Parts: sequence; structure tokens; C-alpha cells
Amino acid sequence: MPPLLSWLAAVTTVVLCPTVLLLLRLRARVTADLAAERTAREETLRRVLIVQELHEVVAHRVSVMTLGIGAGRMTMGKDPRRAADTLRDAEESGRQALGELQRMLGILSAVTGVPPSRTPQPLLDDLPDLLHEARTGGLQVDFTQDGTPVPAAPGVELSAFRIVQEALRDAEGASRASVTLRWRQGFLEVLVSGDGPSRPEGWLMRERAALVGGTVTIEGGAVHARLPLR
Repeated sequence: MPPLLSWLAAVTTVVLCPTVLLLLRLRARVTADLAAERTAREETLRRVLIVQELHEVVAHRVSVMTLGIGAGRMTMGKDPRRAADTLRDAEESGRQALGELQRMLGILSAVTGVPPSRTPQPLLDDLPDLLHEARTGGLQVDFTQDGTPVPAAPGVELSAFRIVQEALRDAEGASRASVTLRWRQGFLEVLVSGDGPSRPEGWLMRERAALVGGTVTIEGGAVHARLPLR
């Protein structure tokens, strides 16, 4: 081989070999990352399917429990012993449903990495504590209620509380905010506004509202949720 070609071959080897090795390593790393991601996705899907199956089991248990309580109530005066047996079966269905719910929470915790809470979920009666916490953090919050408060479903109260909490949390850069609850016939309006910059998309608020059949609109620095009471 002529000296020039030998020199070019040597240079090519010196230059290309490290590059090829680097590309091969990068390819192996990308392949491993994709395989790990695919495995994690498959595990998450399996857990979601398990939760769905457990949800159907819980729904069946609750249906049996509800029917049993109704039947026990109707037969209480006519046949107390039969009513007692029916209520005992309903109690057992409720106990089993609670166990399945705890299993569901354990699986969801493994997916999200958030441990299940051992404390009751907040309701609207806990709103003053939330507002006090925001004020302690330096945000001046005005709170008003329009209309007469009426009992709402626990899920609705939880959604309303979380929407206020997340709206105040997103009010970065604001010095003042206002929270208003408007009680109307059949629904509750939650309004949160501040003097800070425009809020983010707020997809979590929308999801919370949608779960109870409500809606959330966000315009600039204002959040407006409309939630059915039942």
C-alpha cells in the first residue's frame, strides 16, 4: 500500500474508531432506556387494569350493600329477624368493599409514588384554615359568600376546596387575591382571582371539576368553577 494511503488509513482508523465506539455506546444506552420505559409503561398499564377490575368489584359490593340496607329497612317491621340477617349481609359487603378500596389505594400509590393519606379529605368547612395559611405566606386574601350555603356532596366539596387551593398556589407573584363562593339553585360557583400574572392551563382543576360533572374556565388571572351540588 502506498505511504499516502497507509497514512490516510491510519488517520481514518484513529478518527473513526472512537466515534464508532461512541455511537455504539449511545445506541446501546438509548435501546436500554427505551426498553426500561416500555417495561415501566407496561407495568403501569397492568396496575391500571387491576385498579379497574377492583373498581368493578367495589361497585358491585356497594350495590349489594345498598340493596341490602333498603330491603332490611322495608322488612324491619314485618320480619325483624330477616331484616337483621339482610343488614348483616350488607355490613359484610361494606367491609369487603372497604378492603378492596384500600387495595386500590395501595396500587395507585405504587403508580404515583404518593402514599395514601390517613387523614380525612378536606371539605369546605376547612377553607378558613387554607385561607389563613395563604395569608401567613404573605398573600392578602378576601373571602366572600354569595347566597345561602347548603349541604353538598362530599366529592363536590372536596373538588371546590382543591380548586381554591390550587388557584391560590398558582398565584405566584400576586400580592392580593379574592375567593368567592356563589350558592345557586342546584350548583356552586367558585371564583378565585388575583393581581398576579396569567395562570397556567389548570388542567388539574378542570379534571377535578369534570369528575363531579362541573366545569372550570380560566381567563387571565381568574378561575371560575361551576359545580353541581349533587
